[in-house]
Amino acid sequence: MLGPVVEDAIEGIAGDRTSSASRLARVALETIALATLERPGQKDPATLAEIARRISEAQPAMAIVHNVVHMFAGLVAEGHEPMAVLRQLLEELETARERIGKTFLKIAPDRATVLTVSYSESVRACLLAAHNRGRIVRVLVMEAGPAFEGRGMAAALGRDGIPVEVVPDDVGPTRAAETTYVLVGAVRRMRVAQVRCALRRRVLARRDDAGPVRPDAGRPDHHGRHGTRDVCAGHPPHDTGSGPKHKPNPIGS
Repeated sequence: MLGPVVEDAIEGIAGDRTSSASRLARVALETIALATLERPGQKDPATLAEIARRISEAQPAMAIVHNVVHMFAGLVAEGHEPMAVLRQLLEELETARERIGKTFLKIAPDRATVLTVSYSESVRACLLAAHNRGRIVRVLVMEAGPAFEGRGMAAALGRDGIPVEVVPDDVGPTRAAETTYVLVGAVRRMRVAQVRCALRRRVLARRDDAGPVRPDAGRPDHHGRHGTRDVCAGHPPHDTGSGPKHKPNPIGS
């Protein structure tokens, strides 16, 4: 049984119909981490998997929520400290948008008029990256009623210095004819093997006798110890899996 604070948090996630997927993922991670603090016995792998399932079902359309909470549960089940896992996954989410923007530049057309809908932090990162390279003429944002998240997206793009126009939903499809492309989602896969390696580097860096992590980490030092590169040896670059198979769209929106 979950504690009342975690139950309330899950209920809040289920009722949230306006936040972006990235924000929901952060709240989901904080909620499952809170469960391990509220009741330490909930670090048990089976219990964590059940909590992850509950949070995932609270937002069944948000694949990113499913993926991050099950990744958290799997990494804690491996023996990593919950707060260290939380910090690392939040860091991955924070830096993902910048990496998504850089990847988008590989395909972003020049002098584009773009149509988007609703609010997406990842789409915003892509548009900002393209704008900074002079590739955006203007952005049309559909309002996305009834919550009208598109208005918030337009305001954010305006603060970024991007020429933007709010478009009523009923005329959005018609206005698409005057655009270069439509951008409604952007993703970057979070790989559990990379997160696992980052956690192991953190552990190694904290060892009292290890000293700072060096650029030549991986070579034996004068005590015969190995640095951080050796910690991740043998881990393939692809996702090795953690818990259930991840849904598509692990990071984005």
